Amino acid sequence: MKSINLMNAVKKRVPIVTWLPKYSFDDTLGDLVAGLTIGLTLIPQAIAYAGLAGLGPQYGLYSAFAGSFVYIVFGTCPEVNIGPTALISLLTFTYARGIPEYAVLLCFLSGCVTIIFAVLRLGFLVEFVSTPVVSGFTSAASIIIASSQLKGLLGLTIHGESFLDIWRELFYKIGETKIPDLVLSCCCIVILLSLKFIREIETSNRFLSKFFWFLGTGRNALVVLLCATASYIFESQSTVPFILTGQMIAGLPKVEPPQFSLNNGNQTVDFLEICQNFGSGVIVVPLISIIGNVAIAKAFSRGKALDATQEMFTLGVCNLVGSFFHSIPVTGSFSRSAVSNASGVRTPLGGLYTGILVILALSLLTPYFYYIPRATLSSVIICAVIFMVDIELVKSVWKSSKRDLIPAIVTFLSCLFAGVELGIMVGVIIDILILIYFNARPTMYIEYRNMQSSSYVIVRPSTGLLFPAVDYLRTYLTECLTEKKRQPRKSQMNIVLDGLHIDRIDFTAIQGINSVAKDLKEVGGRLILLNPKDEILMSIQSYIKENILVARTDSELTAALKKVDGFLPNVDKNIKSSEMFNGKTIIRITDTNNVSTNL
Repeated sequence: MKSINLMNAVKKRVPIVTWLPKYSFDDTLGDLVAGLTIGLTLIPQAIAYAGLAGLGPQYGLYSAFAGSFVYIVFGTCPEVNIGPTALISLLTFTYARGIPEYAVLLCFLSGCVTIIFAVLRLGFLVEFVSTPVVSGFTSAASIIIASSQLKGLLGLTIHGESFLDIWRELFYKIGETKIPDLVLSCCCIVILLSLKFIREIETSNRFLSKFFWFLGTGRNALVVLLCATASYIFESQSTVPFILTGQMIAGLPKVEPPQFSLNNGNQTVDFLEICQNFGSGVIVVPLISIIGNVAIAKAFSRGKALDATQEMFTLGVCNLVGSFFHSIPVTGSFSRSAVSNASGVRTPLGGLYTGILVILALSLLTPYFYYIPRATLSSVIICAVIFMVDIELVKSVWKSSKRDLIPAIVTFLSCLFAGVELGIMVGVIIDILILIYFNARPTMYIEYRNMQSSSYVIVRPSTGLLFPAVDYLRTYLTECLTEKKRQPRKSQMNIVLDGLHIDRIDFTAIQGINSVAKDLKEVGGRLILLNPKDEILMSIQSYIKENILVARTDSELTAALKKVDGFLPNVDKNIKSSEMFNGKTIIRITDTNNVSTNL
């Protein structure tokens, strides 16, 4: 039994054990084509994203192969490609400030935190970040990323980091724009966008359709290759009119652990000081990485059950291992995963060919990366991120739930003007406040029933009763008691608390119910619990020994009410059935002597 359980655990946590024995020749062809296609997409992106993180281009390639190899062993979704992304590169620049040692250590810490989340099964924390908050954060980050690359498009030197600083410097330096870089940028953007839409053209000619698709998929590599060739020709004849990427360290990175302390001149910055400099980044970076990676895996799971814990664990190991190869933080890329899916990937082994292609680029092609214009890399980044601005979601939210626009808009504006790290926190806080508010203000269905033998008020909360909601409930019940005290004649006041939807209750709520029962007793009424769940009734009766009645069925409720006189507060006897809305409270008045309308 133990050996069987161990084998099941191994298959669950090391999925390659399950699919590798079934690997076929057809799988090899599919993975080979997809892996090479992803490699051609990844290499120019990795170089560009390294610049976005404020690092040398080689760090982008260092980050592009280790994750691919690790995901082969532990990954569950064949389409997912692990590597640098625009969003995580921006966060890396925010927290590492362009210091390579900081970026690598952030990758290591991000991996450790993600693994801890997976081991403790804390994936539910991601659920506190709603889709509108993620959309607002992603849209703002896309605009910040695009803004940060304008300097490359225009051939300017701008040191601003925040959205406002970038545009302020851009305003003062716009006159220094280098025309050759601007012309090259415009040409690159036109070509990239044109090839993107060419990929989606469908023709009856299968070969032509495949050619268009491959041309669109490899557009980044094609544009980078053409521009680098043009720069090489310019240099061989005279001078290059564009600003170039410059020298890049050739060869594979040295395999070593990240530096946990850093010598800054005569001063040593220890590990704790570096962590203090990271601040919330130690949590924000892995959190955003997890959200993105799990979302991608869900999108390509094709309805199959997804083991989110395993994906979190795999992502953590990818970052942990990658930090030993001088990688910056990585996560799954939706664009590359979509290309992988369209390329016909069969298993995670497609990452093997992607990783090999990146290693070959590091080993053989690094001297030629010198000729890549910075304007070209900026164009690649901008054309990748402009489609991340989620306008369609705003339209959908406006039609379905306008309230959700609040966290989306606040997150968007906070990220733009206060910083991405603060923006995501503000968004999460607003989400939690909204969640608390609706737990504190559950919908209350209050119905006044006028019977021949008795009248009563039935209160039906739409959810459980927790301490923020108990005062809200007592407010409405107190109003009923106030109306009772104003009655000119002696009459019985009864309130029925319907427990149909009450699936949880806490001590403060029980105390509140007890107070209501005592108030009712003072005016000669009773509190009746209708249809309470067993565990809820046990919790209430453990504290409240008297003052309440319990009715399991409507017939038991009718029998209990026949013993008392009726009371219907402030109700027109001519009303048969009506419905009134007071905030989140739905009030229905029914005269059971007549035929009432079902609502």
